[in-house]
Amino acid sequence: MPSEHNFWYGSASLSPPDPVVAGSYGTWRLTYTAGQYGIDNGGALVVCWRFAADWGRPQTTDPQGENYLTLQTTAAAKLQAAYTFKGHVRPWYHAVRVDVFDGEIAPGEQIVLTFGDVSGGSPGQRAQTAVEHRCEWRVFVDCLSTRRFIALENCPTLEIVSGEVERLVVVLPSDGECGQPTWVLLRAEDRWGNPAAGYRGTVSLRMEGATGQLWQGLPSRYTFTAADAGVKRFEGVIPEAPGLYRLRVVDETCALTSVSNPNECRATPPTWRRFWGDLHGQSEEALGLGSAGDYFRFARDVAAVDFASNQGNDFDLSDEGWRRIQQAVQEYHEPQRFITFLGYEWSGNTSGGGDHNVIFLQEDETLRRSSRANVEGEADPSLDCYPLSELYRAFAGRGDVLIIPHVGGRYANLSLHDPALEPLLEIYSGWGLFEWFLHEALRRGMEVGFVATSDDHKGRPGAASPGAHIFGVYGGLTCVLAEELTREAIFRALKARRCYATSGARILLRVTCNGHQMGEAFVTDTPPTIEGRVVGTEGLESVEVRRFVPGDERPLVVYSHPLNAQAPLSNRLKIVWTGLRQIPRYFQTVWDGRLTLSQGRIVAAEGYAFDTPLEGITERTERSLAWCSQTTGDEDGVIIEVDAPPEARLRFEAAPCTFEVKLGEIGAKPKVFAAGGVGQQVLIKRLRDAPSPLEVAFSWTDEQAPAGRAVYYVKVVQVDGALAYSSPFYVTALN
Repeated sequence: MPSEHNFWYGSASLSPPDPVVAGSYGTWRLTYTAGQYGIDNGGALVVCWRFAADWGRPQTTDPQGENYLTLQTTAAAKLQAAYTFKGHVRPWYHAVRVDVFDGEIAPGEQIVLTFGDVSGGSPGQRAQTAVEHRCEWRVFVDCLSTRRFIALENCPTLEIVSGEVERLVVVLPSDGECGQPTWVLLRAEDRWGNPAAGYRGTVSLRMEGATGQLWQGLPSRYTFTAADAGVKRFEGVIPEAPGLYRLRVVDETCALTSVSNPNECRATPPTWRRFWGDLHGQSEEALGLGSAGDYFRFARDVAAVDFASNQGNDFDLSDEGWRRIQQAVQEYHEPQRFITFLGYEWSGNTSGGGDHNVIFLQEDETLRRSSRANVEGEADPSLDCYPLSELYRAFAGRGDVLIIPHVGGRYANLSLHDPALEPLLEIYSGWGLFEWFLHEALRRGMEVGFVATSDDHKGRPGAASPGAHIFGVYGGLTCVLAEELTREAIFRALKARRCYATSGARILLRVTCNGHQMGEAFVTDTPPTIEGRVVGTEGLESVEVRRFVPGDERPLVVYSHPLNAQAPLSNRLKIVWTGLRQIPRYFQTVWDGRLTLSQGRIVAAEGYAFDTPLEGITERTERSLAWCSQTTGDEDGVIIEVDAPPEARLRFEAAPCTFEVKLGEIGAKPKVFAAGGVGQQVLIKRLRDAPSPLEVAFSWTDEQAPAGRAVYYVKVVQVDGALAYSSPFYVTALN
């Protein structure tokens, strides 16, 4: 029996109701049965998914195209449907609106929406890419043509499940101590980055580096079980000898191989241990998917990060939602195992301060919102703080609060800054890479460390694939150097800027300047000497020291460590494109394009740093390549091997720019072609004929160091496009 509410407004059902494989194609029919009011001529029906539910965008014009939508009704009325992103009230942003005209829908009559109608040749409707227990199809109706939409009760839901395994992931802690127990995590993932819960493969395990012996307690073979749900964590395993370790895992049946991030094991404990975390993401209490408990459980048990914070947009968080996040923070916090931080995203408009992540040391804190735009009626509006200066005032003098400027929806306004509260800057997240933000902070004289996060909305903090929506890149991670895995120690390290940012790869980065740790500000009467060691998860392409001095527009590369400098040049060319369309939200640059060779042939081609299964090489002949790609400050590209004379010309064509270049003009130093926007450009260079090293140690002294203040930091780029940025050194030279 329908509820009293649905008796008047109607009901909705969905078929088939079966579990759906993430990212798969199918056909679903949503049937709306009108209630006692019916739908008047001029009324409408709206079917919505949450913002983070990245279903393919329905369309009604191409019967052969993806996501084709058709309509039927038993009523003597006409219907017209249109999909609009942000077509309804947050968080129900993905909206298909069905307008009723030239008639009405009487009580008991039906409207049927067929999502993924294949009768005209369409492959179907693409499902969302993230696993979710209850993916809700929220239905709203304007029965009386008032433009006031009423939500139906008991709307249909689907379970989204993971697909077949496509890759293995192996995670080790970055630091170990001989004879002391530690852990290892194995994860099977589907093509969209979900844990492949149905994986039952058998893998062999082999330790590489140091002695080459498996750690005590780690089996040489393991078969995944149903209870593992695609993730297996081995506890209490013990390394017995110092050295650098990597674990290789192979499933011969599925032809899958994975090598872990490096682990540095010592005979005695280090002063500073490396801990990895994700300080920014959100759950269904705000704009994301899954509960706050699901969020922290994924971070701990699947992503294997050491610390995490849930950062819901403040104007989405009800008082009850805030209490649920607090409860999850308390429940999942376990010193020496997994650290949670209470927090939220202060989400004022950019003119009033822009997005800032608030991190608390304590668990019992008050939510101070920028506004109540989506939570009208919540208690005590006197606690709200707008503009950002009011938030600074509310937290003034407190040493147990951190505020981190962020770029995502609203970008943070760096003209507002409180050094006591804002020691960090988020330079990378699932939205993209924001070097322009970093440069602006330095131009303004801010002393900040660098962090990277996922800003995950799909319930996958710490291991966040971008999916098929507006997120541009794999989620980032922050590594902190702390004495121990406690909330207080991690917080101290963040406040001291003793941390570095990566694009998600657990790259080992140790850097000092005149004996000082990254993030420190100091005065010296001797030239700054930067000493560092980098151990990559893949081969290293570049390791650079960058310097910024007042008056510069951007940091300059003052030292680039020579990597394979003596190796001969090969016939392999690397063509990469990068940049943003603009600074405000929805800044993605579309680079769908083509490369054409005038003579000779393209012997081989591979994609470089493409971020989702929807991107990559789409066509290849002996003389041409085509691809789909978008960038959000990061790099995408292709690597090709050519057999062609020096006078042969490469023609690059994409919307941001078109150009030609002779092969003979391409050397080891990149040729750069500007493409407008924010850092939009294409770079072409010839690769050297040598494997890239996994490890680099360097020492460089700035003999030309300017008097006064200078800022130094290290940027690392791997051959797979993964990045790391050390927090800067803020050096005042007396010479």
